[in-house]
Amino acid sequence: MLGEDIAIIILFGFIGASLKYIDASYDDKVFNRKFALALSPVTGIVYCVIIALNQYAAGICLGIVISVILCGKIDNFAFSLIVAIIFTTVVILGVSGLLSVSILTLLVILLCSGIDEIGNDQVDKEMKIPYLDKKRSGFKEIIRNLRTHWFLYRVTSYVGIIFLILTIAVPWVFFFALIAEECTYQLVESIALKKKSQQGIT
Repeated sequence: MLGEDIAIIILFGFIGASLKYIDASYDDKVFNRKFALALSPVTGIVYCVIIALNQYAAGICLGIVISVILCGKIDNFAFSLIVAIIFTTVVILGVSGLLSVSILTLLVILLCSGIDEIGNDQVDKEMKIPYLDKKRSGFKEIIRNLRTHWFLYRVTSYVGIIFLILTIAVPWVFFFALIAEECTYQLVESIALKKKSQQGIT
């Protein structure tokens, strides 16, 4: 059981790092795009492995995938390939009677992930406005900083998974898996920003 939990956390961590690598390769051009394209089918397969584990894993992954589609985040061929692999596998598993999805899990994660994506986009835009980067005192600044960090690290999804853990006994491993995914995503993003700065890319 412990070995399976560790594997789930590692797989989610891989997904976070892979998605950011692909994103930075296409949007910022700081990583090798050919390698990013090669990563995409592997990432899609990893998603499918997680989806096939159990109804909660399927609900979490599909909720996240659907939310990023609805928020318009599938903006390059590599991401489109990942989505195609996932939904092809979902159809095959569904037709074969091998797919089990917790609908409540899917809906909660879909909602929370969607809120995080929209909030993250807004925060990203605000951080690019010079005057908003200046330190300001007072309650409004505290709230702004809390809001920025909340959406920057997609905290709504953690709230959603904790709600599911407490209400329908979703295993705690998925909370730590989401943290692992976000940590690796942020790690690769920090590397991308450093390379972008070194290369003078704007």
